Amino acid sequence: MAILLVLGMSLVIVAPFLGRSHLASSALAGGALTVLAVAIVGLAHSDPRVGQAAIEANRRQYLFVLACELPVLILGLISLRYFKWAFWLGWAIQIVFACYLAAIFVWLEFFWHW
Repeated sequence: MAILLVLGMSLVIVAPFLGRSHLASSALAGGALTVLAVAIVGLAHSDPRVGQAAIEANRRQYLFVLACELPVLILGLISLRYFKWAFWLGWAIQIVFACYLAAIFVWLEFFWHW
């Protein structure tokens, strides 16, 4: 699941560098769809061995991912046909979300001690 999350995030981040607006919008929508699929699978299948508190924390995080990625997907689909500014708005939302995930990763890796 983690590899799909990284693949989806990477696809969305490199989308503006793909040149043509149709290809970039497709990459934005495809990356957002991949991350949404990871969140939906995570919501549907929780592991009871981790404990109730961890299940609830994961559920809240997956709902946050859904709330961030659903507008990116919608804006990516809108930018395929209608408005070019929708691509840039969706990409900006995705960059803010990627920075949030990077900050969490750095915090957990380097500063969070047991």
